[in-house]
Amino acid sequence: MIKLSKRLQTIAGHVPQGSRLADIGSDHALLPVFLAQHGVVDYAVAGELNPGPFEAALRQVERAGVDRIVRVRRGDGLRGIQAGEGNVVVIAGMGGHLIARILSEGSGKLTGVNLLVLQPNVGEDLVRRWLDQNGWNLSGESIIEEDGQWYEILTAVPKRQSPPV
Repeated sequence: MIKLSKRLQTIAGHVPQGSRLADIGSDHALLPVFLAQHGVVDYAVAGELNPGPFEAALRQVERAGVDRIVRVRRGDGLRGIQAGEGNVVVIAGMGGHLIARILSEGSGKLTGVNLLVLQPNVGEDLVRRWLDQNGWNLSGESIIEEDGQWYEILTAVPKRQSPPV
């Protein structure tokens, strides 16, 4: 069984049971493998742009025996998934500018997505601005500390789905 860092464990806690997950910039596919092993996701795509992490993700999925649930795809941002393929998108561990760019360039792939879980390392304000300007409401946020580093985790839902405050 995969053991997650505190940061990834917190992100995993935001993924609802029965989700179809797209983990963008998945690195070693730790998050989707963990969620598959614990029966949280029915299906997941681990998307990775760079060859080294892509190969590591393939090995991780195979070693864990979850290749029937987790697919590893190489692609830039949301280009590795199809519109409607997932209902939860996680983008974590990169700058807010890059997260906003990935969301903008892949906005057509967000059809059917009802939850974004975003963890910018810097530039959180850019992510918040993108959400506000593109039809998403911030539905939750948490700040955690791990190994002397502070991380902000934002969750967002489409404005049409937002519960009344």
